[in-house]
Amino acid sequence: MDIEELMSERNYILGELKAYEDLQVALEKIKRFNMENFTETTIKVYDTSNDSELEEITESVVAEKIDELTDYLLRVSENINRIKMGENSEVS
Repeated sequence: MDIEELMSERNYILGELKAYEDLQVALEKIKRFNMENFTETTIKVYDTSNDSELEEITESVVAEKIDELTDYLLRVSENINRIKMGENSEVS
């Protein structure tokens, strides 16, 4: 991948991370609300992007996805930095 593709990928990952972090906050707020008002801690949230199979989204699934995206973002950022360092050494 060239630097433009890597930067585009990085921006996409940042957007996905933001969405999952927002989902994590929402799940925590729903859980807290349920505990305070209904003494219920179970939350059922489903991913409907694949209509044939509903995948349950739990707090642990969201946390794992955030970890995966963070690791991937780190690798992409390292590749961007490696390319930039290569360009800087060529100019010198």
